[in-house]
Amino acid sequence: MTEKNWLAVSYIALAATVMATAPAFGEDGEQANNDGPIIEAIKDSKLLIDVRYRFETKDQDGFAQDAYSNTIRTRLGFETGEVYNLKFLVEFENVASVGDDHFNSTTNGRGQFPVIADPDATEINRAQVTFTGIDKTAITVGRQRFNLNNHRFVGAVDFRQNQQTFDAARFSTKLVDHVTLDYLYISRVHRIFGDDHPVGEFDSDSHVISAVFDGGEFGKVKGYGVVLDLMEAPGLSSQSWGVRYENTLTLDEDTGVKLGVVAEYASQSDNAANPIDYSEDYLHGEASLSVAPFTGKLGYEKLGGDGVSSFKTPLATLHKFQGFADVFLATPAAGLEDVYGTIAYNWKNAPFGTGVKFFATYHDFKSDVGSLDLGDEFDAGMSVKFRKHWSVNLKGAVYNGGASSNADRNLIWAALRFQY
Repeated sequence: MTEKNWLAVSYIALAATVMATAPAFGEDGEQANNDGPIIEAIKDSKLLIDVRYRFETKDQDGFAQDAYSNTIRTRLGFETGEVYNLKFLVEFENVASVGDDHFNSTTNGRGQFPVIADPDATEINRAQVTFTGIDKTAITVGRQRFNLNNHRFVGAVDFRQNQQTFDAARFSTKLVDHVTLDYLYISRVHRIFGDDHPVGEFDSDSHVISAVFDGGEFGKVKGYGVVLDLMEAPGLSSQSWGVRYENTLTLDEDTGVKLGVVAEYASQSDNAANPIDYSEDYLHGEASLSVAPFTGKLGYEKLGGDGVSSFKTPLATLHKFQGFADVFLATPAAGLEDVYGTIAYNWKNAPFGTGVKFFATYHDFKSDVGSLDLGDEFDAGMSVKFRKHWSVNLKGAVYNGGASSNADRNLIWAALRFQY
């Protein structure tokens, strides 16, 4: 089906939803009573609208020309109310470049420019059904989003215009007090590169297991396992097992003083058809202090490597980690250590009812083996939420490769987003 046909289908579906979700009225003009479960489910349905325009520019050593992109990402869909313990959701996604492609989207053949990985795409982003007939339990089957913990191992990659989703079956339950159990079986990965990219999709026989214990003021303990078998990328097939602890303590309620801590460890080894026999570790520690409206963070993250193989997280929301310049989307063979610090300001009572956040982060990168200098990076930005559905984001990244062979680069993003 062509892109235009997909768009036509999506708009027809939305129009049908709008008409179907309009209240039912009797002859006297009053809303009809005694509606059946199907009508009630239709009335409880909600539209899903998410439109984001983004301008991105990238200056990278080794390219004679800078890249810049103007892209619009549109998601349109709807979710039904519950009927006979079932809920249905469908969502279409379109990513379109505005004007000439002055960037390498990874599929447009513009290799003379640096990569900005937002290729044109039109697809079904989500199509899922959820069964809720078991107490405190949900079973979801179909194409869906999934984020594990802080997205370090599995995430939807919402920063990029084309979201990462999974053809999967998910079982989630809270039957035991203070405990949440999750199991996800993934049969196919729909990556951010889209269907036109040679590795835009992975056939998969993968499993994600998660158990979270909420100890209240004693914090949360999260155990997890990520067992990946990716047919198109056997070198990324692995099994990772880890535990994460996180807690936030309020030291003074009146002044908003809070202390936060994160500690995480995971081990990873090869799995399935991976041709390399390896075993590596992951470490992450972070401490934060908030004195409202200011927050400061200091953290350390290590992905182990031995010079031949390294700790990998191919399904992660990678843009969240090791700097926004995305230099380390693939972990170097010698591993990676990242020492970082962040300061942030949350202006909750900004003029005109808006909320404004500012942040700045510094990263210092070294290899796990030999502690070689892999450069440093400075990131900064702001986000503004106004009215009910609108937000603006502006941020930038400056990466200096230092003594490493990594190319210096500067990036700027500006985005306007509407969510309903």
